Amino acid sequence: MIQQKINKRWYSSILTVFFLVWQSPLYAQTNEVVEEQKESLNSVKVMGKDGFMLNAQYFAGKTNAAGVLLLHGCDHSLASYEKLLPLIAAKGLHALAVDFRGFGGSVSQEFNHLNIKRLSKDLATYQTEVSALQAFWRDDVLAAQQFIRERIEKDQELAVISIGCSAAQAIDLAQNSRINAFVMIAPLLNYMQKESFKNLIDIPTYFLDSVYHSSYQTSQELFNWNGDSRSIFQTHKGSRDGHSILNSKKYTAEHIAIWLDDTLNSGHQN
Repeated sequence: MIQQKINKRWYSSILTVFFLVWQSPLYAQTNEVVEEQKESLNSVKVMGKDGFMLNAQYFAGKTNAAGVLLLHGCDHSLASYEKLLPLIAAKGLHALAVDFRGFGGSVSQEFNHLNIKRLSKDLATYQTEVSALQAFWRDDVLAAQQFIRERIEKDQELAVISIGCSAAQAIDLAQNSRINAFVMIAPLLNYMQKESFKNLIDIPTYFLDSVYHSSYQTSQELFNWNGDSRSIFQTHKGSRDGHSILNSKKYTAEHIAIWLDDTLNSGHQN
C-alpha cells in the first residue's frame, strides 16, 4: 500500500514536470525554430528600393515556364497562399508570394502593422499610419516583379494574383509593366481604381467572390467590362472575404492553378 502511494506520487511529479517544460519559453522556442525551418525551404528575401528586405516564398518552375506573383490582402500575410502556392508550382510555373512591408515576415521596428494597431489611439491615427506604410508598397511590388522576372525567360508571361486591397497594387503594376493575366479574389477598389482597370487592355482575369461580400459588385462590374474570352467569374454563396473564400474549399485553389496553367500557356489568342 505504501509502495502504491509512492508510485502515484512519482507519476504525478513526472506529469507536473512535463507540463512545466511544455509550457516553458525554451520548449516554445524550440517549436518555433522547427516551424521556421519548415517554412525556410522556399524562403527568399526581396530587396526593396530603399534596401528594406521583404520576406517571400519562391517556388522555382520549369526553365521555359511562365511566372506568377502573389499579393496577399490587408490584415493577412503570404500564408494566405499556403494551399495555392504548391499547386501552382506543381504545374511547373514559377511562383513568388511576398509579405507586404509591415506584415508577416516583412517587419521591423519602423515598419510593423501590429504595432500601428496597438499604439494607435483612434481610427484617424491608425488610418494615417497605415497609409504611410502602404506608400512603400508600390516600389516593393515592383521589386518583387523584378525578382521573378529575372528568374523566367524574357519572353515568358507573368500573372498577378491579388486578394482584397492588393487588387489596386496589381492594377497599378499593370499600368507600368507587362502583365498577362490577373486573378482577383474579392477585389476592394475605389472608383478611380476600377476606372484604371477599365483603361487597361483586356487582360484575361479570374474573378473569385462571395455574393454577399462588399466586393461582389466590383467583381461583377469588372468581369462584365472585361472583353477577354478567357476571363472567368467564380461565385460562391455566403459572405466570406478573399482570404477565407480561397481556402474554404480545396477545389478552389486547384481550379485557379489549372486556369493559370491553361491561360499562361495559351498565348495571346482570345
